[in-house]
Amino acid sequence: MIYTFLLLFIIIVSLIFLEDYLGDFNKYAYWGLCIFLILFSAFRTIGVDPDSETYEEIFKSNENNPKLLVEFSFLFISGIIKNFTDDIHYLFLIYAILGVTIKFIALRQLSPWFFLPLVIYFGNYFILHDFIQIRAGVASAMLLLAIKPLSEGNKKRAVVYFLIANLFHYSSLVFYPILFFSNNLSKIWKYTLIAIMPIGAILFLLRIDFLSALPIPYVQEKIDMYKTLTETGFFEEFTLKNVPLWIQYTIILYSLYFYDTILEKCPMLPLLLKITAYSMFFFFALSSISVVAGRFQELLGIVELALFPYIYYTLRPQVFGKIAVCFIAVVKIVFTLFVWKLLDFEME
Repeated sequence: MIYTFLLLFIIIVSLIFLEDYLGDFNKYAYWGLCIFLILFSAFRTIGVDPDSETYEEIFKSNENNPKLLVEFSFLFISGIIKNFTDDIHYLFLIYAILGVTIKFIALRQLSPWFFLPLVIYFGNYFILHDFIQIRAGVASAMLLLAIKPLSEGNKKRAVVYFLIANLFHYSSLVFYPILFFSNNLSKIWKYTLIAIMPIGAILFLLRIDFLSALPIPYVQEKIDMYKTLTETGFFEEFTLKNVPLWIQYTIILYSLYFYDTILEKCPMLPLLLKITAYSMFFFFALSSISVVAGRFQELLGIVELALFPYIYYTLRPQVFGKIAVCFIAVVKIVFTLFVWKLLDFEME
């Protein structure tokens, strides 16, 4: 399977540099990749990722068990599928159809390119969300779909998308403060974006625990579980030696430096920068439990699929812009597959 991942990554990179010459073939290749990724995610080997065995256990359990800390939508979809088959791959198929397809639709709304956002997506978020955290995969897709209406001031449509996201992952409740983010950047916001990393480091050094301020029963149960696992060493401790996090912060600073150039091509730039900083804030504010901090950051950080490719317009010749985006994607896939080792290829 690792060779399939690497081959797909090479194909997407190749399509980036061929996109200007392929004409209508681009859309066929784009949607062909969408279909392939859906099937690739749905019919992987159980156990190759950290969550599939747990999902299978829940799938085969009594759906009325109150100890199952999953959303009703998961149990509802599971119940329907179990009327026809006991093969969990079909549950994965439903989630992949939703998560992957919605992201592909959203990216066509947010980007002038077919494949430049896909290389960022495949190198990180496809594996994290649509391969591993399938419930979060649908929720993050809804956030991505909400960006365009939010940037246009259509908050009602965004709320509908957020409500749908809530059905698939309770952590998507953190989306609602985004409704108060305007699509313009004041001086105060620019200073805040610049200061987000230093502020975060201070929060980390002071060991400020924002998790205890969340009096939500379901959330508290999850937090208590994660705290116990963290104390037993099940999860790695929080560290500032997080290269993808520093890439995120670097892109914020870079986008501020070339703000006018990027804004001309990307009208939703202020909103994307604010949500990116918002995701970083959660990473630091919830640092007492690294896995929770990481998952909130990843859920909100999905907007980087729309943000990162726009550095293309800041480099000359513009082929260097494509190379820069591909380099970021290479770093991400290296961390995902070889440093963090999120997939167990020995299970194949």
